[in-house]
Amino acid sequence: MENVHQIPRPAPAPVDDRTPPNAHEAEEYVTGVIMHSAEAYTECSEVITRDDIFAPGHQLIWDVVGGLIAEGKQLHPVHVKAEISRLGRLREVDGGNLIDRLGQTTITAPMAASFAEEVHEAARLRRIDSFAIRLRSGVMDRTSPDVLDEQIAGFLQQRHATTDPFGARLTPGGSFILDRPDTVPALWGDGEQVVWAENEALLIAGPAGVGKTTLAQQVILASIGLRPGPVLGMPVRRVKRFLYLACDRPQQAARSMARMVRPEDRELLDEHLTFWVGPPPTDFIKDPGILLRLCQAAGADAVCLDSLKDMAGELASEEGGQAINSAIQRTLAEGIEVIGLHHHRKQSGGKDSGKEPTSLDELYGSTWITAGAGSVVSLFGAAGEPIVSMRHLKQPAGECGPWKLKHDHPRGHTDIWHQVDVLGMLRAAGPAGITPAALAVNLYPNPNAKPTTSEIEKARRRLDQYVEKHLAVMRKTGPSRTAPVAYFAAFDEQGELPDGDEM
Repeated sequence: MENVHQIPRPAPAPVDDRTPPNAHEAEEYVTGVIMHSAEAYTECSEVITRDDIFAPGHQLIWDVVGGLIAEGKQLHPVHVKAEISRLGRLREVDGGNLIDRLGQTTITAPMAASFAEEVHEAARLRRIDSFAIRLRSGVMDRTSPDVLDEQIAGFLQQRHATTDPFGARLTPGGSFILDRPDTVPALWGDGEQVVWAENEALLIAGPAGVGKTTLAQQVILASIGLRPGPVLGMPVRRVKRFLYLACDRPQQAARSMARMVRPEDRELLDEHLTFWVGPPPTDFIKDPGILLRLCQAAGADAVCLDSLKDMAGELASEEGGQAINSAIQRTLAEGIEVIGLHHHRKQSGGKDSGKEPTSLDELYGSTWITAGAGSVVSLFGAAGEPIVSMRHLKQPAGECGPWKLKHDHPRGHTDIWHQVDVLGMLRAAGPAGITPAALAVNLYPNPNAKPTTSEIEKARRRLDQYVEKHLAVMRKTGPSRTAPVAYFAAFDEQGELPDGDEM
């Protein structure tokens, strides 16, 4: 064996056990002064976020101080310690000793921002250092240079967006207008049937007990991969993490979702779903940016607001509606999708009592709430009943419904129980055909009134979709120029109708 030469083996990569860049002393000064001064916290929050803070104990104090300020409570280290104790997290601040020590720091509130600048600069270095380590690891693993180039470009783009927030949203006109897909990108839906469109909020409205929470939770569970498959026959796109603001009767929301999951789903639920229990830290009127910060703290790319009435005190006021809209639009602008649960206006005891809402005006609150939504769905029926009506009051693409839905309450599952069979009506009408007005009577039945012009136009668009799919033809019913238009089934030469799915 003396003639055998061992192949040289590369030395193992050194273990990087150094402490990442940080400004520990500056962090301590900042953490200490914000426990005494809301002014100092506000000044620092203009410079840093919680993610810029390195020490976990300092991060926890930062979060708690922000919560106390949002709730209008007095600041003092004693109050901060009491709140952390209430949360059961004193061990993260050395049993409270860290709070006692930092609470004795001697800088003044006006000095806080300069120390926050040091923290911010250290955080920038830390992110660069972390990326450099990942990049070096990729080189050692012989990762494709193209992949490494993409990682570098992505890192630089992210840093540019952070240092130049305006540049991240300034888009050339041609790209913004023309570089669009042919159909609406859907989170829930497909093609012309879209209930929830990408980067547009979905509102599900209705009176108490008609299944708003049940329906929203089915979409949420499908989106995190726990109940994969369609909801109401339409696909749901995956998201990484959902934040659920359980503000309205949170225990009822928990019981509702418990019907839909199993104990063995705990790990997936912990990984992809986070709950905020109770009212938000502050009213959206006072702080419309709080929704975005909650989503960022949870690492969520989608959020459910249950319900809007708990987000702002005066939904009927212009101020309240604008605050809700502002909070949602800020969140959407950062790529975080939004579902909101809402309510109808309370009906008076007059002739319209018990009438199903058919317009956005019949939803509670300021018009700014629905103006900022891309899609609005209305559920209506008696509380607790399994059969409810669904109308699509505002659509990002084609109208979905109107449908009758059936809730399977024990299983927490909802199906379409009844819908108008337009294709069947075309078949049955034969040579007489169907006019848009006749279809509107069936789609939007109202024994006390004729279909509205809007309802007739929506029925016309529905029939036009069958023409586009070559399942129907449109022609005038007489020779005169003003003769009404009717739609007929597109029978072939053998008298058969081409196969086609009901829309």
